[in-house]
Parts: sequence; structure tokens; C-alpha cells
Amino acid sequence: MSQSYTITVTVPEAPAEAERRVREALAEQGFGVLSEIDVESALREKLGEEIGAYKILGACNPALANRAIAADRDIGALLPCNVLLRANPDGGTDVAAADPQAMLSLGAAGLEEVASEARQRIRTALDSLS
Repeated sequence: MSQSYTITVTVPEAPAEAERRVREALAEQGFGVLSEIDVESALREKLGEEIGAYKILGACNPALANRAIAADRDIGALLPCNVLLRANPDGGTDVAAADPQAMLSLGAAGLEEVASEARQRIRTALDSLS
């Protein structure tokens, strides 16, 4: 079995309500949303494809980002932490966040502690959704 690169939960709410809850849960853990990508709309406009709700939120915890940048100036290529919201075909919404420990496993010394804390905060935020 391969290591997963995401932390995933499924919530019963529709994507719009799930997004509101995810933003609140992230904020409680010190994350703000710096960007959002509405993949559903982009694929509809550019390709005429209908994939259902699919949005990526770029979440950032400034204190953790600062520590990561201090440890490895190239880390910005992996920031912010992406959190995906997608409609689950069985109902509800899947919320999948990039696992910082998996994403930074090849990073510079000093990133392990930051990645561990970021993972714990994201895990706490997602766990609070259930």
C-alpha cells in the first residue's frame, strides 16, 4: 500500500456549505485562504466539461509559512497548502488537504517540525468537520 499524500474526510453537507465550514475550521487553526481555484467553472468554460463541484482553496498559516521559508527558501513552490472540496457521487462533499509531511518528506533539514505541526493543524481542522 502506498503512502497517501492527502488527509481526507467526507462531510454530509453540499459543497457550498462544506466550504463555509472548512474555511471556519481552517481559521480556528490559524490558516487563512489566500487563493481559490474553481476548477469546475474553468473546465466548463475552457473544455465544455461538467465535472461537478471541484474547488481548490490555497490555505496559509503565516507563522508556519515563515518558519518553513526560513528553513528552505525554495519551499514557496509548495505553498500554500491546498485543500480540495469536491462533490462526492454518493452525496456530501469530500474534503482533501495536501499532507504537509508527505509533501515535504524530501525537504531541507528543519522542515520536519514545521510539516508535523502543519499536518496536525490541518488534521484537527478536518476532524472538526465530522
